Amino acid sequence: MRHQAGRMFLLIVSLLSLLISGCWDDRELNELGIVSGSAYDWKDNQWQATYQVINPSSGANNTGGTGGGNTSSPPFLIYTARGNTIMQAVERTNLTSTRELFFSQSRITVLGEALAKRGIGELIDLLLRKADARQTVYVFITEGEAGRILSQLMQLNRNQGAGVQLMIEQEARLTSYYPGIQMFELARQLSSESASAAVPEILLSGNKLMDRTSDITQTDLPSRIAFGRLAVLKGDRFVGWLSQAEAYGLSFMTDKIKMSNISFPSKPEKSDKDDASITLLHSSTTVRPMWENDHYVMDIDIKAGGTLNEIGSSLKLEKESTIRQLESSTERNILEIVEASWRSVKKLNADVTGFAVSIHRHHPKQWKRIKQEDNWDTVFQNIQIRPHVKVKIKRIGLNSNSYNSLEK
Repeated sequence: MRHQAGRMFLLIVSLLSLLISGCWDDRELNELGIVSGSAYDWKDNQWQATYQVINPSSGANNTGGTGGGNTSSPPFLIYTARGNTIMQAVERTNLTSTRELFFSQSRITVLGEALAKRGIGELIDLLLRKADARQTVYVFITEGEAGRILSQLMQLNRNQGAGVQLMIEQEARLTSYYPGIQMFELARQLSSESASAAVPEILLSGNKLMDRTSDITQTDLPSRIAFGRLAVLKGDRFVGWLSQAEAYGLSFMTDKIKMSNISFPSKPEKSDKDDASITLLHSSTTVRPMWENDHYVMDIDIKAGGTLNEIGSSLKLEKESTIRQLESSTERNILEIVEASWRSVKKLNADVTGFAVSIHRHHPKQWKRIKQEDNWDTVFQNIQIRPHVKVKIKRIGLNSNSYNSLEK
């Protein structure tokens, strides 16, 4: 009996020792290279992976100002390697670094256009499967080599990956031109009924790459990171670009407008030149598919409200009819933006509008028939949109009349 009790005691002690021994993959912080951004290209029939690793000796964790550490040292280091698979490229990168790459703090992923044209399914699979990969990274596409973007230094933000993340989140909050997209959202949209997604373009505004710490001591950089067009993916492949104005119309159609400034002509009967602007403080869009005459018509109902910012003509703003005139001019402008965007989306034949999801939700039986007949592309090309826009100017500022209406 005593022998059995002794054996049980030893067994319990052994199990407890396993529980307190720590994580099986425990790694010290000073053994890790913290990746803040990654980029992927397809070159010479191979994957080219570029990683932006935070340089701890430069105080790069300080996202504002110079912070502590050695300010002459770059805030991050760049590692690039090629491989037949992505993980092979990662392994080869580890061979050139004293620290093992660690991806859980990554903020952005940049894809080269050549890779996007080939297809990004393998990359999505890896980033959703890998244990330390971060599915909330923001995804961007660039026309040239993606790895080049990661070398660009930024003012105000020493951690470039965090800086780009702040840029796209601020853009969505203040201007709403681009629907910023994270990796899990990209995977969800490409695997949805629409099988399409829109990804913002990231680029350098100038020809010179600012990759030396001395470069950012200038007050005005000749080259900065900027957002350009909107890349359209169908399946997992790049199919074309939308301009900034077309991307703006897509944001209206997909209910992505949070806050935005829209310009318009205050007297469209005299001039079509934009001389007035409104800040839209809120906007909502509802889409409902209607089956009419053997094709779908998408009823798009847009309601927005905001504040009048500027006006360049001589209008008496105390009159209710004048306010309504300005609201009508804004509504017409939004309608034109939406319709121009739809024409471009239709040419690309990629459902970045999410109309397939809406049809599936509202008309499940008809969607089942579309899937059985495998003719969604034909149905999509026959879709017509019927946008309705209602804008309400809630405030006009301190002056009841425009400056140009005052008598000199």
